[in-house]
Amino acid sequence: MTAFLDHFRHALRRLAAQPVFFATAVLTLMLGIGAVTSIFTVYDAVFLKPLPFRDADRIVRVLRDQPPVSSSPVSPPVLREWQAGHGGVFDAFGAWVPQTVSLTGEGEAVRLNAYLVTPGFWQVFSQPVALGRAFGDEEENAGERVVVIGEALWRDRFDRSPDVIGREIRLNGEAWRVIGVTEAGFRYPEDAQLWMPSFLPANTAGRGSNSFAPVARLRQGVSATQAQAAMRAVTQAQAAEFPDNHAGLTARVMPLRALVGRTLQSPMSTLLAAAVVVLLIACANLANLMLTRGQSRAQELALRRALGAGTGRLLGDVMAEAALIALAGAVLALSVAPFAVHALLAMAPDLLPSYNAPGVDLRAIAITAGLALATLMLFAWWPARRAASADPVQAMQGASRSQTGSRAQVRLRSWLVRIEMALAMMLLVGAGLLIDSLRRLSQVDAGLAEPQSVLAAGISMPAPVMQPGEDFGDWYARSRVVIAPRIDAIVQRLGSLPGVSSVAISERLPASGQGGWNGDFGIAGRELPDERLVEYRFVSPDYFRTFGIALKSGRAFNANEGDEALFPTTALVNESFVRTYLGGDDAVGAQVSTFDGGEKTIVGVVADVRQQGLDRPAVPEIYFPARTVPVGDLVVAVKTQGDALALSDSLRRAMKEVAADTPVLAVRTMDAVVGDTLALRRFNMSLSTAFAAVAVLLAVIGLYGVIAWSVGQRRREIGVRQSLGATRGAIHRMVLGDGLRIVLPGLLAGAIGAVLLGRLVAAQLYGVDAGSPVVMLLAALLLAAVAMLACLVPTRRAARVSPMTALRDD
Repeated sequence: MTAFLDHFRHALRRLAAQPVFFATAVLTLMLGIGAVTSIFTVYDAVFLKPLPFRDADRIVRVLRDQPPVSSSPVSPPVLREWQAGHGGVFDAFGAWVPQTVSLTGEGEAVRLNAYLVTPGFWQVFSQPVALGRAFGDEEENAGERVVVIGEALWRDRFDRSPDVIGREIRLNGEAWRVIGVTEAGFRYPEDAQLWMPSFLPANTAGRGSNSFAPVARLRQGVSATQAQAAMRAVTQAQAAEFPDNHAGLTARVMPLRALVGRTLQSPMSTLLAAAVVVLLIACANLANLMLTRGQSRAQELALRRALGAGTGRLLGDVMAEAALIALAGAVLALSVAPFAVHALLAMAPDLLPSYNAPGVDLRAIAITAGLALATLMLFAWWPARRAASADPVQAMQGASRSQTGSRAQVRLRSWLVRIEMALAMMLLVGAGLLIDSLRRLSQVDAGLAEPQSVLAAGISMPAPVMQPGEDFGDWYARSRVVIAPRIDAIVQRLGSLPGVSSVAISERLPASGQGGWNGDFGIAGRELPDERLVEYRFVSPDYFRTFGIALKSGRAFNANEGDEALFPTTALVNESFVRTYLGGDDAVGAQVSTFDGGEKTIVGVVADVRQQGLDRPAVPEIYFPARTVPVGDLVVAVKTQGDALALSDSLRRAMKEVAADTPVLAVRTMDAVVGDTLALRRFNMSLSTAFAAVAVLLAVIGLYGVIAWSVGQRRREIGVRQSLGATRGAIHRMVLGDGLRIVLPGLLAGAIGAVLLGRLVAAQLYGVDAGSPVVMLLAALLLAAVAMLACLVPTRRAARVSPMTALRDD
């Protein structure tokens, strides 16, 4: 133990005497470990850690695949048949449907994310109720209005009062009785705040009304593949019995763990790979530092050996230095990593699933620190072992020659820098591709005019909930009686605000990436493909004028449109609908049948809008008058003549006047709405750019170290050259040539690697080729320029030394 402590005491003194070397090594290690740790911590929480549910590894989603759609929900009849016919491969089988409700009578009205769930839902998740109970078949079959609320809602709205059980609350203006509170932390789906019965047995919706998302728990010992094979018999029977509705129907069984964060899998994997590349560059830099350190100490170790120090003692001192550097780097990375993780989460507050809160994982620290420590030990031990075993007499002869190190060591250090350059080039090209892709996307026309002058907000009006066994038409009529007059009142009040030129109401914002209603349709006198799907949108008369969507032919809706019948009788379509299903013919006057089975007359054609995002093409759409919408979860938008955001407070006050029980949400301009569809790409680009910048910095530091060391060891040679007439320019060219011989092979190898990397990120690119020569050339020029600057500093220093000083240096 005494010898062990002596090694560390001596190592501390030596490192304190060379603070620049120590700080460089520690910061290099911190950057490498910190990059991997921060990304791996988030990746681990999103994709690797088990979900916080009982038997989470047995919980699966059962997805409906039926061209042209996949991974979609199912209709009530299909769900009932799946529940009855799965053959015992599931212990429990449930389903859910999203439902937005307004909670009133408990303070200020608030919009809640509710879910209609079947009793089997609670069985799938092993009854996660901490207070009271969940509803079962009894309440489901009897149509009782009972509700289970989430623990967070219980805490924030009801002060954790146990008296909430049995209490009546007002949801969408109707009384519901609270019978349970979930366990703390239980949320499924992720944004759920309360759960209501689905009343599935009494649901009369047809086979084309797909709204239920099935979720199940596998029986012990049954795999997802086996369950999917068992479901094949059920779907084949459905396809055979109901070919008009279920031709090509299959059921896909997917573990819930595999579906959570699925859209993030590719970009997060790319970022994790980029972080590992940064760590590799850091390790190469550390290797170079330790090789240089070993060569500079060669004479010291030889002298100590001549004075009687044993090989073990010499190696122990060197290893103690490496261990102290590794420890300091790991501690610094551990202290910085939580802030890095917090910054990552702040950059993507709504992108990452929150089932497992990301926290610094000691496993990541141990793995990455172990890798760095192994690198330090290997490249510290090798030169130290050579010096400690060398003949002291030979080692002490010729100071300058003994310190230059062997040709093999010099070549190794040069190749390490080439590897750093190649890896940095790969990351720089990858970041350049993502930057160029985002730049091109930001120039794509979403189909909206002057979105910065449109202020939008979400509203949630109380709307009647469909009663068990209620006919769809009867519920539709009840909803319209409540919703239509409120839409008129809101349009009139917001239109009276100073500076407002037009008002729009719809069930979702255009170009927002939000999905909505879709379904089948028919066109009188037209043969249509079997695989067809159209998006439904309900819009007010000034919707197209407010958002700047061009009217191509015909007319828009008028103020009274939608009053003439229960269901819509007129419709507008977009250009994609006309091209896809009417062959580009004149659409005005054509008859289409949609969700209610009745025919509607097409009265106008409007321009396409990229509804699902700037990187996705427009899809066929049918527009109906907003007065016929049966739901209260809507959006409002006002076209302004000045600063749109300046109207935020006025909009909120006006909504409180006309609809006090209607929460107003997410007030923002439309250019912000469209910009949010690029949030994931922006997050990925920002982190990739940051990693590329760190990689370039580390590679340049490594190059500078090698060139500076080489110039320092060649001072005598430079002096000789100058004494023989070499100019400063010649000295510059000589040293820069050495730098280029290191940099150019690295850039070439990096370009080849960048082509391979580009194929991996191709799915994240838009409008730019994965092997873009422009991006690759710019990255190479940038890296080469920075590298030459790094070479210039030691070159200028060497060129300023007088020949006499250089010759006396030995």
